Amino acid sequence: MDSKPLDPDVRKLWHIVGLLSVAPPTAALVITGLLVDLPTAPFFLGALLLLLPAIFVPRLAYRRWRYAIRERDLYTSKGAIWHVETLVPFDRIQFVESKQGPLDRGFNLTQVIVYTAAGKAASIPGLDQATAETIREELSRVAGTTSV
Repeated sequence: MDSKPLDPDVRKLWHIVGLLSVAPPTAALVITGLLVDLPTAPFFLGALLLLLPAIFVPRLAYRRWRYAIRERDLYTSKGAIWHVETLVPFDRIQFVESKQGPLDRGFNLTQVIVYTAAGKAASIPGLDQATAETIREELSRVAGTTSV
C-alpha cells in the first residue's frame, strides 16, 4: 500500500492550536504562582506539564498520520496516543467536501471530509490546496458522487 503523509505545515498548525489551547490555564498557573504566598515550584511544574503535550503530541501525530486511496476504499491511519485505522469503501461514500478554517488558510492547508449515510466517515487534514482538490475529485469520481 502506497500511503502518503500530510503536508509538513500541518505540524506547525497543530503546534499553534495546541499552544493556544493550553495558554489560558498555563498563564493562570504562572500568575497564581507569582501572586500567592506559597512555593512557586508546583505552579511552574503544572504549567510545564500543560505545555509538554502541546509541544510533543503534534510531532507524534504527524509521524503517524497516513492516507491512501486504494483500489476499493479510502484508508486513513492516525493517532498520537491511540492509533486508529479507518477504511471507507467507495460504494458507501455519499459526498466529499473540502473545508478550510481561518488557521488553515493562514498555512494554505485544506481538509477533505468524506461522508457516508451514517455521517462523517473520514477526514484528511493538512493537505495543500492542489492535493486536496485532486483527492476530493478522485474520491467523488470513484464513488460516483459529486463533490462539494
